[in-house]
Amino acid sequence: MPQIIVCPHEMTALSAAHGFSMITRQAQMVLVHVDVGTQNLGCSVHNAARSRIPVIIIAGLSPSTVNEDQTGHRTEFIHYTQDSTRQHEIVSQYMKWFYELRSGAMAHEVLARGIQIASSCPQGPVYLTGARELWEEKSSTNTLNLSHWSIPEPLGFSDSKASELVEALMTSQRPLIITSYLGRHTPSVLALKQLVEKIGIAVCEVNPQYMNFPGDHACHIGYKRNSLVDEADLILLLDVDVPWIFSKVTPSEHCAVFMIDIDVQKHGLGFWHFPSQKSWQADTFSCISSMNQQLQNKCIDQSLFASRIEWIEKAKQSLKLPDMPALPDDRIHLQDLCKAVKELINEKTILLFESPTATERLLFTLEMNQPGSYFANGGSGLGWGINAAIGAKLAQPQSEVISFVGDGSFIFGVPSSTYWVGKTYDTPQLTIVVNNRGWNAPKTSTLLVHPKGQAQTHDTYWITTGHESRFADIAQAAGGAKAYRVTHLSKLGSSLQEALSLVRSGQSAVVDVVLPAISKQTLGHSTQTFNT
Repeated sequence: MPQIIVCPHEMTALSAAHGFSMITRQAQMVLVHVDVGTQNLGCSVHNAARSRIPVIIIAGLSPSTVNEDQTGHRTEFIHYTQDSTRQHEIVSQYMKWFYELRSGAMAHEVLARGIQIASSCPQGPVYLTGARELWEEKSSTNTLNLSHWSIPEPLGFSDSKASELVEALMTSQRPLIITSYLGRHTPSVLALKQLVEKIGIAVCEVNPQYMNFPGDHACHIGYKRNSLVDEADLILLLDVDVPWIFSKVTPSEHCAVFMIDIDVQKHGLGFWHFPSQKSWQADTFSCISSMNQQLQNKCIDQSLFASRIEWIEKAKQSLKLPDMPALPDDRIHLQDLCKAVKELINEKTILLFESPTATERLLFTLEMNQPGSYFANGGSGLGWGINAAIGAKLAQPQSEVISFVGDGSFIFGVPSSTYWVGKTYDTPQLTIVVNNRGWNAPKTSTLLVHPKGQAQTHDTYWITTGHESRFADIAQAAGGAKAYRVTHLSKLGSSLQEALSLVRSGQSAVVDVVLPAISKQTLGHSTQTFNT
């Protein structure tokens, strides 16, 4: 019997399954109610697809029969209003496979096929439906031989291809690796480290979904997209969707670009293209392991190696984030918060991150170096973090789970559902809310397009939602979490340590950390501004 986790909201259900699967790489099942439950999954469907998460979503269909002799026939008015004509189209563009089960006798086979498709690389969600009459049918005995439903092995590449790529790396002067989700398979991290140290290669993580490469490594140049793209003479893209932004930077015309990716053509995306001389749809771990084997018999040019290391060291200095200036009146800025979080990290930590505009600062400060210790959403649907933390704790009960989220991400996560589930199923987490009293991502996006527009001139970004809200109190009311609201730097460290102690004892805690407001605009009827 599988473990059943009942969630008051679908966002919690699919996001928790997402978090569990990121750690275990095992397919999960999520059950929702017909069309409306499917719609309530919302952006968690997008997140599962973009993060390549193996999950089977099962939704009922309204009964089609009206005869009372048929078990499961229509008995309520909603069976008419919820009877949509193309329910699967709500989510079909995000699915690897969608199918309507038409006979209860085939339930086992259809589920086995769904798991097989969801689990094969590139992994992703599937959507199964069936009318109520079908689910009321008597189940047949499961006689499946599961060995006949094996998951296809991901591809590697040949020794000749490995040798070709190794030679290109060894003779390059400024090689650069860019990655986002190589670390989904934790042994890949060590394999990449061996490759990088043998040759001397710069590594940049862009919007990492996992800990892909040790953040404190001498060859790690940081987390800023576009870094060194125009300087490199060879770029190796390893499991990455968006390595750079064309309007900001492009590789030089003499730069060789190679790509190894489990999803090399990104079939689930619309327009997508990054030029590469050669690309392989293959398992990155297998490919890097093959390259490391080839290197055992290679002699590295030490002069060229030293030159590459010198380039990397200079790049690290130029790309280093400057310190944020201290704030008066004991106020807290983002760097203060990141430093305080670093004090919480230990060998048991699993950090789930969802505060998009804080990405570079947090990761630069933490320098995460333990495979399987850091996870982020591969999609852009906010509300994932606090719910994925539930799945992470279920997957690794002995871990200390910390979710680091923006105030918008916290709201979108339906915390009234999250913390009820956390209490009911003993999955405590420490949630740290980055409360800048508004939504910084829309402001950043606006300024990228209109740096001196009306919004910037008049401070009219329309983003200061919830600037007076007490976010932690929601979690306390819904699931008995301990609520903290911290406004002074002198109280930050002790509050976080106390909160983590409570989590270790089995109680969730939410620390609402108030940072300077990103806008003074007041929403509503008042035209007055509020102080920062």
